[in-house]
Parts: sequence; C-alpha cells; structure tokens
Amino acid sequence: MLEVEEIHTYYGESHILQGVSLSVARGQVVALLGRNGMGKTTLIRSIIGFTPPRSGRVTFAGAEITRMSSDRIVGMGMALVPQGRRIFPSLTVLENLSVAARARTSQGWTLERVFALFPRLSERLTHRGNKLSGGEQQMLAIGRALMTNPALLLMDEPTEGLAPLLVREVGRALAELKAQGLSILLVEQSLPFALKVADHVNVLSRGRVVHSGSPTELWANEEVKSRYLGL
Repeated sequence: MLEVEEIHTYYGESHILQGVSLSVARGQVVALLGRNGMGKTTLIRSIIGFTPPRSGRVTFAGAEITRMSSDRIVGMGMALVPQGRRIFPSLTVLENLSVAARARTSQGWTLERVFALFPRLSERLTHRGNKLSGGEQQMLAIGRALMTNPALLLMDEPTEGLAPLLVREVGRALAELKAQGLSILLVEQSLPFALKVADHVNVLSRGRVVHSGSPTELWANEEVKSRYLGL
C-alpha cells in the first residue's frame, strides 16, 4: 500500500530525514516510534505532500506520489489524523464530518458507519468542536478522516493527552479498522499502545530508521528501548 524509499527531507538547510525507508502492506498497522524531535511528523508530512522530500521515492497503491500535491494524494485514498486533532472548533460534530464526506461507494464510509465505530459522536451531533472533550475530539478527528474513504490512514500521536480509558477506546477502534482491511501508519509515543496494535514497528532517531521489526522483537531489545526510547 505504501513504500517509502530513501527519502531525504529538509526544512530550509536543516536536513531532517536522512534516507528513511519503510513500507505498509495492505491491511497492516505499522507503528513509527521515537523521541520528540526525531522526524516522525516530518515523515508524515513528506508522505502526504505537505513537505515533499528533496530526494528518494514515495509510492502509494502502486503510483509514485513523491512530489504530488496533497489534495491529489488525498483524492487517491490517503487520509491524515493530525497531531493535535485540528478539528473545526466552530462547527458541530455533524458539520465536521459532513465537510469531509466524499462520494459514496458500495463500501464507503458513511455517518452511520462512523457512529457505529464511535457511538459517543452520535450523542454529540449538535455540539461544536470546541465543546467536546479531548477524547471526543480525537474520535471526531478519526471519523472525519474516515469520511474521505481512505485506503491508507496516517495517524500522528492519536493517544496524546488522553486518559487511559480513552486510549483503550482508540485502540479498539484501530483494531476494528484493521479487521476491515484498512492500512494504517501510526506515529506514537506510547510503546505499550504501539506494540499492542501494530504488526510491525520502526524506530526513528535523528532522521534515520534505527530499528525495524516485529513488536515482539522490539520489546525484547533492551538496547533499542533504552538508547532510542528512553525506557
């Protein structure tokens, strides 16, 4: 579904990503871990076209998208749940979801499907975004992304600032989405959460992938956990 090959991304003259490669198979959840400032969000931005890499290659569903505009990439079936949620604060839950809706297909996402995944949102239909709790805002951000009918979902720190009960709710939703065949690239700070939901894990440090393997392999690697994750 996604292939990132040796990409180098800069902010001005600052060399942020230095030859990053990773892949996400169809129906797979791949986690990207690392301390703050290591390039995780920059990688997400490079993939979806906000900050295109200067060199390297990004392929999505068989098509090269390396320097394609973000709107074209989203139109091809990629969606982003950004760090900090970034919902529209003055719009209601219904309006936030409706503004992202795309033409329905036989298996497309509808309001009914989003409410089945997050029943709490159906109870908050007329509430404005800025009146929702942090957990409700995160559900809305995920639901808004799903309304674009994605084949690949990029998620940047979806459990940030959430209480343990709501972290479990996000984990349940990810498991359901995976069971439905959605591919997910997950940027996450919480190692236990990432290891629980992911099929494959990459660790990023100073703009490079320093570890790639199964959740079991990472959990058993004390050197990587200590050196790159501070555990």
